[in-house]
Amino acid sequence: MRVFIAIDIPQKTKDNLERSARQFSDYAAKGRFTVKDNYHLTLHFLGNVAENDLIYVQSALDSVQDMSAPELSITQFATLRASNVVCAKFRKDEKLTLLHEKLGAKLEESGFNVEHRAYRPHVTIIRDYKFTLPFSEVTKNVDVYNIPFVADRINLYESVFGENGVTYRKIYGITLKS
Repeated sequence: MRVFIAIDIPQKTKDNLERSARQFSDYAAKGRFTVKDNYHLTLHFLGNVAENDLIYVQSALDSVQDMSAPELSITQFATLRASNVVCAKFRKDEKLTLLHEKLGAKLEESGFNVEHRAYRPHVTIIRDYKFTLPFSEVTKNVDVYNIPFVADRINLYESVFGENGVTYRKIYGITLKS
């Protein structure tokens, strides 16, 4: 099964991201917009994992649940040109970086491949985008709702591919200290 570990985004933040996405849609010539229920902040993408190996992922999650939850807020919308994605970027947070690193180390100890490039926390809003104006002009017309939230829910998700696209099924979750 194809799995990843992500921070659960609160409903209010999802609503705000959807509001911004609607503003982006006014300028979109094309693009696949992320469904609001699929908004998440990926900590680690693991790819295809055998079902009987999920216990090791759960153990890695359990190992970080004594950590303090980071407080996050969206700072801007940006593009990830290498993957043709528009995303909401978050302000840097030491607790988030430490959580990402500690969880990655525990996953590696269990034999999982973990990316070692710089961690850039973001929520994907649009894939394969094309706008009627330059992106810098579009973002002038899109509101950034950056109400901070405590990121205390971490979940292991499975990507489920169906007729209507991908959905994410929660397999396991932990709560960090608030």
